Amino acid sequence: MIRLIATDLDDTLLDASARLTPRTQRALDAAMALGCGITLSSGRMMEAMLPFAQRIGVNAPMLLYNGAMIYDHNSDETLYAPRIAFETALGIVKLVEAMGFYIQLYPGKGYFCSEILDRTRAYARQIDVPATPVHMPMAQWLQQNPSDMQKMLIIDTPEGADRIQATLRDAFPHGACYLKSKPHYLEIAPKGVDKGRSLAFLAEHLGLTCDEVMAFGDGQNDVPMLTYAGAGYAMANACPQALACTPRIAPPNTEDGVAQVIEAYIREGRIGPMKHEKQ
Repeated sequence: MIRLIATDLDDTLLDASARLTPRTQRALDAAMALGCGITLSSGRMMEAMLPFAQRIGVNAPMLLYNGAMIYDHNSDETLYAPRIAFETALGIVKLVEAMGFYIQLYPGKGYFCSEILDRTRAYARQIDVPATPVHMPMAQWLQQNPSDMQKMLIIDTPEGADRIQATLRDAFPHGACYLKSKPHYLEIAPKGVDKGRSLAFLAEHLGLTCDEVMAFGDGQNDVPMLTYAGAGYAMANACPQALACTPRIAPPNTEDGVAQVIEAYIREGRIGPMKHEKQ
């Protein structure tokens, strides 16, 4: 019996225009009407997640920043929030900028970049939250505003993202971890943090086992979550790593793939309440 459904947003739950379709909303509503928990699991920041959580009526704590925060927007309670230590973050930013890469920093509220570029505008349009430019190198800004980081994000070409991912894994193997959410997005999270571990933390918090959890995703950063969940579904449009990690493939996000799978489970009577009934 599935009692908790965790889903990525971009290229998974949302359509090609980053919109929630009526069919997908109906499927989520139907699952929640049966008492099932719905959580969103994304690399997105708080400001970019809350509008969808409120629109959907999400009834379980959310996984933000690729699992670096578990937050219950219904009770305004943070359950889990590790960070990248300032010293590690500064070292990463210095190396990234020395190699000529663009990086965004997420200290916990808002996100910051050196200058607004085309890639910044494209990202901001996708999440509907503007960046704050600081008009100086990010390493300089971070030294002037020392803070641990919730996450950092490098946006480049797919080849560039692969190159800097390998470099950072070698240079800073202990303070952070590095996974791609899109071919050209390299997400930098606290060491030991990923969507799978955070989903396991949430399931245990709710008194559930992995077999009672369903998950949907499309990116490299979704692999730990899809591997953990008893019913982990890669989208048909997913990256090769996600498609290889699970035998379960959902139709693409452009065809309401998440909704199609949930609808089938409901028809089969395999969706149940988040809380176990007392004997």
